[in-house]
Amino acid sequence: MSVGRNELCPCGSGKKYKKCCGVVTPITELRSRHEQKLQKEYAGWVERLNHFVGANVTSEVISDARSLFAEEIGLSEESVMRPEWAAHFFNWCVLDVKTGGSTLLENYVKQHGRRMEPDLRRAFARLHLNVYEVMEVDRDVLTVQQPISHETHYLLRSNNLQVEPGQVIVGRLLNLGLRDMLFSGSIILQPHVKQPILEWLKEHPEVEEAANDTAKRVYTTDLYRFIVQFGDEGSDEVKSADALLRRSYAVVNRNQLIKEMEATRSFELKRKDAANEIWVYATRKEEHLFPALKGALLELYEVQAEVLIQDDKIMLEGYAPQLDEVADLLQLHPLQDEEEIRVLSSTGSKLSKGTLFITSQPTLPPKVLQWAVQTYFAEKWLVTPHESLDELAPILVAASDNAELNGKLQSLMEQMEQDNKLGQGLARFIRMDMLRPRLALENKDLHVNNLLRRPLIEGLPESVYTVHPDRLADMSRFVQEMTEGKSEATVKKYDEVMNNFRSFVRGAFGPTFTWDQLRKEDLVYFLVHDIYVRTDATTKTLATNLLSVLTAFFKWLDKQGVAGLHSETQPLLVELKETLPEAYRLRGVLEKEANQNLYGNTNGLTQLAEETIMLLEPDKNGWIAKRSNGEKIKLSLEADAGQVLSSDWLIAGLFGQTEDGSWKVYGTPELYPPVVALLLGVPTSVLV
Repeated sequence: MSVGRNELCPCGSGKKYKKCCGVVTPITELRSRHEQKLQKEYAGWVERLNHFVGANVTSEVISDARSLFAEEIGLSEESVMRPEWAAHFFNWCVLDVKTGGSTLLENYVKQHGRRMEPDLRRAFARLHLNVYEVMEVDRDVLTVQQPISHETHYLLRSNNLQVEPGQVIVGRLLNLGLRDMLFSGSIILQPHVKQPILEWLKEHPEVEEAANDTAKRVYTTDLYRFIVQFGDEGSDEVKSADALLRRSYAVVNRNQLIKEMEATRSFELKRKDAANEIWVYATRKEEHLFPALKGALLELYEVQAEVLIQDDKIMLEGYAPQLDEVADLLQLHPLQDEEEIRVLSSTGSKLSKGTLFITSQPTLPPKVLQWAVQTYFAEKWLVTPHESLDELAPILVAASDNAELNGKLQSLMEQMEQDNKLGQGLARFIRMDMLRPRLALENKDLHVNNLLRRPLIEGLPESVYTVHPDRLADMSRFVQEMTEGKSEATVKKYDEVMNNFRSFVRGAFGPTFTWDQLRKEDLVYFLVHDIYVRTDATTKTLATNLLSVLTAFFKWLDKQGVAGLHSETQPLLVELKETLPEAYRLRGVLEKEANQNLYGNTNGLTQLAEETIMLLEPDKNGWIAKRSNGEKIKLSLEADAGQVLSSDWLIAGLFGQTEDGSWKVYGTPELYPPVVALLLGVPTSVLV
């Protein structure tokens, strides 16, 4: 692909190509840069669109639209309120439905589109629901084809998009130039649906016209309805779709069958013994890394069916549509037997939507795995849009200064806490103890997040949640002035410290933040907790560099007219001069001990808790410590930390009680010197 020298440059500058990027830049590299630019801006504009909808559409209008959406696709309102339908409803409501002659997206572009990249604006305008068959699956790109027009698209593949050739994607493509990305809200259909959906497309030619004409997008709910109802025609199909079934097949070559399952992403081994194997069929999988467990990977598979292999016989258990998919994938034939069953053989319980098979790499002890799952669901809840919060994520609401939304968040938290006590609703699956600190809401826990006034926001450049660019410019100017003419080592030291501090400041404060609002609590949070996210290795040298460079920065700010910041922070930084480097060093030492405890003999583990405990006095093989609830415990520490640790130090991490009554550390801990305890409101002997 090429561009004429006298044509407008594809970078969007408005200049001719020969006068712009064409001077030195090959067209292929230019296209790649432009694609990356559009992809980077995409998330910000989607966020702004969400805010626009929230500000211009009342909850009553949304409720009425949801009722209509549910009615037209043939589902209950309760069903379309679930996460799997939320994005589909939003897209239909914003991109397809015309009110007063225009869609919400068109109204949004009229008001705010002037600042949007023209190619991105055109891409948003062309978003329409269509059908694409997966032709090829590469590491980073999917090749898909529209089955009627045979138009080929190359999709940038996201980590959570697990598809295979022959499957069908129902979704919207956002064009980025040479390639496309899949807009949020899509459905993956199995190969056996291709022919019926092809017939449906032939009956709806308006699908191909909808890219350029929003008036043609009236078919969206019809397509959803077809997908929902597919397979429900005929009494035999209705019966099999409602009944949990077990189907039996003969296995000609067991070893070959297992090799095929191992090579297919949708299958995962669940259990194995000398004669039998149980596999899970799951087309959707989520993963989560736990740095506190030294990078342990949590894997959650949404169970669609199970495969039982016994000697020369294979049995499939699940509902008819999914069993058909498994039989097609594994080429199982002929069917020997079929019977209705009440529960799955492996679990003794019924298979329902959302049933998960959970595992980890490496294998975590049962109590630790349970803690990890509850933590994962809590983390996910924090960043998932919630209906009662005007479809905003709780952590975004907590970071905003909107009093009405914050009131709704407080009510939601109180309701969830009540549900947790009663053992009902979503609250029974998640760790409630971590939510209030993470949302910077009032709480009674001893938690490092209580040092912040608002939750830390990541990944939202140029948004209403980040500081004014002038604050970032201040830091850049400081580094430039302090390193001009200095050695490479000095430049590296200043760059490392201020890059980490810049990343923290961007997410910790809003656009009205000025340097005189920086508190000791904010600085401590960065130094004793946030830094572990920003850097791969926390060493004594890093601690020394952080303290010296930040001291220089606050002095520099004083010269710029930010009076008092240096004198306010200097006693704190002096207090941390000896203890912070040792805290960094000991974290690595105790991490090794925690890892040994985690994967050693954990059969005697009686209880597990993630919390912050205070050291009181040394004891044989450890310390007498106090938990957040006031209980005194014996903390066993095999690592030689006695020369550094003393009374009033805090240790935050995952702790477990063993059968002898003592407690051990099971997750990578964080160590907070006494001055941190003081700032968290814990009475100590330290004065700052």
